[in-house]
Amino acid sequence: MKADQQERNAEATESGSAALDDALENRVVPDDGLDVWLLDESLAKPPWERMQANDDAARFADSLRAAMEKRNARPQRTDAPTR
Repeated sequence: MKADQQERNAEATESGSAALDDALENRVVPDDGLDVWLLDESLAKPPWERMQANDDAARFADSLRAAMEKRNARPQRTDAPTR
């Protein structure tokens, strides 16, 4: 019984990923460069979920910016000048 359920789950996963792969391969981007598929995917989400995704992207950009500033910062002298 358990094996039957696992087989059905595996088949569903395979067919679901195959359908997604087909959708991604067959999507057409018009000449204006607007990917309507991504727009449809985004608009299918509720507004709060889109806002959370935007917040996540903004936080990620801030962390990248901080890491770049840290990497490009001038080294600080740790020893005090002697006089």
